[in-house]
Amino acid sequence: MAFRIWLSLFLISFLEASELKACYRAFIGFLPVAETCISYKLKGESLLVESNVKTVSAGKIVKRVKNRGSSSILLDGLEPKVFEYYQEEGNFKRYQRYQFEANKINTLEIEYEGLSEKVESTEEKTFEYRGFVDPYTASLRLYKEIQKSERGDIKIFYDRKEYLVPYTVTSQEQIKTQAGTFNTRVVEVSPAIQTKGLLRPKGNWKLWIDKRTNLPVRMDLGFVIGSVSARLETLEGNQELLDNIFKKK
Repeated sequence: MAFRIWLSLFLISFLEASELKACYRAFIGFLPVAETCISYKLKGESLLVESNVKTVSAGKIVKRVKNRGSSSILLDGLEPKVFEYYQEEGNFKRYQRYQFEANKINTLEIEYEGLSEKVESTEEKTFEYRGFVDPYTASLRLYKEIQKSERGDIKIFYDRKEYLVPYTVTSQEQIKTQAGTFNTRVVEVSPAIQTKGLLRPKGNWKLWIDKRTNLPVRMDLGFVIGSVSARLETLEGNQELLDNIFKKK
C-alpha cells in the first residue's frame, strides 16, 4: 500500500514537472464569446503543444468556431517536426498537416463539404524549408526572443505561405487576472497572415507576456469578424517549464 501511494505521488509530481496548461476566456466588452486552452508537455527530446478553441454563449450565435491543433517541436533549437490543425469555423471545415524535414516541408490539406465528413478536396505539396515554422513554434520563438531583443521578426509558415511577422516590446506592466497577478512585457505584433476561415488576423495584436512563465496572460486580438480580449483564467502545472526550455542551448 505504501509503495502504491509513493508511486502515485511520484507520478503526479513527474507529470506536474513536465506539463503546463493555460486556459483563457475571450470577451467582446464584458460578454464572453470563446474559450481556449493550450498545453505544453515534454516528450523525450521534444515538446508537444496542443490547443483547442471554441465559441461559447453569444459567440456561438454570431459564428460557431471549434478548432484544435498540435505541434511536436524539438527542444534543441525549437525546430518543428509535425504540425496539425483542424478547423470548424462557420460552415468551413478543414484539416492541415505539415511534416518538417531537414530541407523540406511536406504538407497535406483536406477540405470538406460544409461541416460534413464528405471530402471536397485533398491536396499534397512539398515546399523548401527555409526556417519558417508553424504558428505554435513561432509563438514559442517569440516568447523567447523578446527576452533579449525588443524588436525583430518571427518567421511563420502557414496555409503553405511564408510570413515575416514583426514584433515590438512597447512597455512593461503588471496585470491582474483570474489566475493571479503577473509582471509582463507588452508586445505588439502585426500578423498580416492571409488564411482561410473566419479567424484571419486583422490589424495589430497586443500581448502581455508574463516574465516568469513566458506565457501570454492577456491578448487583444483582431480578426476579420471582429476583435476580442482574451484573459488567463487558469494556470496548471510547472510554471518554470518554458523558462527551463529556453535556457537550453
